[in-house]
Amino acid sequence: MKLKLCIAVVLLLTINSCKTDKQDARQKNHLEISAITNKSPYNPKPGMEKLRLENEIMLSDDKVKLKKPMHFLVFGDSKGSIYLKDVLKRADLLNPQFCLTTADLVNKGAGNIGVRDYKKLDEDAGWFFRKYPTWPTLGNHEVSGLAIDKKNDVKSGKKNFADFFGLKEPLYSFTYGNATFIALDWGKVSKSPKKLAWLEQELKKAQGKHIFIFKHRPYYTVGIKSYQDVEGKTTAVTELFSNYKVSAVFSGHDHLYYRTVRDGVNYIISAGAGASIYSLDREKDTISGDVYYGRLKEGSDEFKFHGSSNEEVFFNKPVYFVISVKITGKKITFEMIDTAGKIWDTFTFESDI
Repeated sequence: MKLKLCIAVVLLLTINSCKTDKQDARQKNHLEISAITNKSPYNPKPGMEKLRLENEIMLSDDKVKLKKPMHFLVFGDSKGSIYLKDVLKRADLLNPQFCLTTADLVNKGAGNIGVRDYKKLDEDAGWFFRKYPTWPTLGNHEVSGLAIDKKNDVKSGKKNFADFFGLKEPLYSFTYGNATFIALDWGKVSKSPKKLAWLEQELKKAQGKHIFIFKHRPYYTVGIKSYQDVEGKTTAVTELFSNYKVSAVFSGHDHLYYRTVRDGVNYIISAGAGASIYSLDREKDTISGDVYYGRLKEGSDEFKFHGSSNEEVFFNKPVYFVISVKITGKKITFEMIDTAGKIWDTFTFESDI
């Protein structure tokens, strides 16, 4: 009798356990499904972890060595453009290990209109996000909607962003090999003591590694953005970048290409993933050695590329592009590559790590 009772109890516990496991699985699946696409979110973390397992070697001094040199791409500001497909085709041919974005991959990211735009992004770029871990950032268009309630647009924009990419916060960092990558969101860090403290803490932890910042709003530009928007001068944040020897700061927002070195830090605007190219309204803010590309003036069909030795090329058709970054030891090489495969700018430097 006791034996039968024990068997019955075991069977009951097993059945309940199976039910609980199934419920947990359903709950897990529910949490891992995007409400926008009805598929798993385009979270770069699983793909990045796979890359680490395949390519990283832990050394005895706790440093990390890579079996293959690091190679990643940086692009942004497509905003639903038909040209994003060409940009991603070229990016695919370059075969990076992973990618960073400088935001504005949708034209409107908040509310129901944001859901529509993210569905289009899914159609245009979903295949690429699945193939390559692509780390997103939050731009002003990700938190823009119908402008009826801007505060609510920010809230729903962040929600749609998190749903599509599966990332809880737009402010984050990750490491790979001998590098740390720090993503900053749309709001100015200088206006938030909490974010500023977080940034400095991340920079401290990253000492001894290459440090890359990626975000939407630039610190220096040659485009159309106002000085209230993009100061174009030393700030508390850029001083942190210099003090902690940041290798490069990637941004978007002004739809053009710009590379400048300020206080030992490389600042690069990569905002040519398909949106209309902006004019070079702040060309007077450049310094010696700067490289840039943009529209000659607003409404013009003429464009200009200005090289580091002051050579200039003029043409009448916009080019869209990605930035390729390759790292071998201390050596970092940046390339601006258009959709046809032409390399417009190449720059190599050795970081002080």
